[in-house]
Amino acid sequence: MRQAGTHAVYVLYVVSLSAFFASLNQNIYSPVIPLVRDVFDVSLHSVNLTVSLFIFITAVMQLIFGPLIDLKGARKVLIPGILLAIGASIGCALTSNFVLFTIFRSLQAVGTAAVPVIAAAAIGQLFTGSERGRAMATYQMLLSVAPAIAPVIGGVVGGAWGYSGIFWFLAGTSVLLLAMNLLFFPKDKPAAARSLNLHTMINHYRSIMRNRTGGAVLTLGFLAFLIYFAVLVYLPVVLTDHYRLSLALVGLLYVPAAGSTVAGSLLFKYLQTRRPLPQLCWLFNAGLALASAGFALTHSWTLAGMSAALVVIGICIGALSPLYATMMAGEFEDSRASAIGGYNFVRYIGMAAGPVLLSWCLAIISPLEFFLGLGLLLGVVFMLWLRLLQAGSSKSAEGVDLSRS
Repeated sequence: MRQAGTHAVYVLYVVSLSAFFASLNQNIYSPVIPLVRDVFDVSLHSVNLTVSLFIFITAVMQLIFGPLIDLKGARKVLIPGILLAIGASIGCALTSNFVLFTIFRSLQAVGTAAVPVIAAAAIGQLFTGSERGRAMATYQMLLSVAPAIAPVIGGVVGGAWGYSGIFWFLAGTSVLLLAMNLLFFPKDKPAAARSLNLHTMINHYRSIMRNRTGGAVLTLGFLAFLIYFAVLVYLPVVLTDHYRLSLALVGLLYVPAAGSTVAGSLLFKYLQTRRPLPQLCWLFNAGLALASAGFALTHSWTLAGMSAALVVIGICIGALSPLYATMMAGEFEDSRASAIGGYNFVRYIGMAAGPVLLSWCLAIISPLEFFLGLGLLLGVVFMLWLRLLQAGSSKSAEGVDLSRS
């Protein structure tokens, strides 16, 4: 699948757009959740459950699709996945039964879950060296924009055509993506024609975890997204309860957070051609740890200081996402999709764990202690992994550690 030139660029934008629209599926109907509740005459808790179920299924399917793609080939997984998403979106639009709606929504999650794994793995195969880092940054930048844009699109489409209009929109965009991928996504022959079973999957992920770089990325990626989503969930609480801001102003303060993640991806795209990846890993993990501590110290003292800490956190997350994906793609040449799938899985688990851990801990400790503790934990864990990474050999062209435990 390794190609160069114009076709590789076409594939980059096709898979990036595919991942962008796949991400829209997760957040696009958030603005019409009350409408869905009223149309199906169910509780708000039941509707929110479909949101959580979508995220959970997406996370778990990362672990399944990764080895499946490595063994069977990306195109053989991608095309059926998009077809499933099209059918599930149409089902969501047509059904008047909430149980069926939940089933179709779950199938939609299964269909779209393969896209981010395939996109990152394809970029890893099509590009090498600094070109891979630039391509990964472009992909992650589009991906980071989706959660901010999705509710806006959902609000416009849902306001005009109701909740079913949102799913017809998703079905239509999926048909468009199917056509683009059929035209441009390259045919792929997997490295080994083996069957997928539980033993094979366990061996895949055991080897990734035992690898120094793989273990570091999975551990640090989990902590990074746990911190980020704990901050995002706590932000409206402190803005409304402590600073007494209106909901409109609270919403506006999320704009710098979203914009800073895009800026972080662009910063990584610039720096990765000038600095080795381990140095960037050190820089952005240290920045995230210090910014978490800064958020802890300023959140109840100064709005400007808290906003500055929030921007730094967003920049670090925006840079770490393509950085970690690039490291995994460079390290695991023969099981790249499994490595990317494992990384995506810990990201989703970190996203889910952050708000839960926040609610548990705030019952017994203060927000200052919680976020300061998270910053300290990230710093300590990163220093421990740094010592392990430095103990192994490095791949000079990629700046990625190749030692295996």
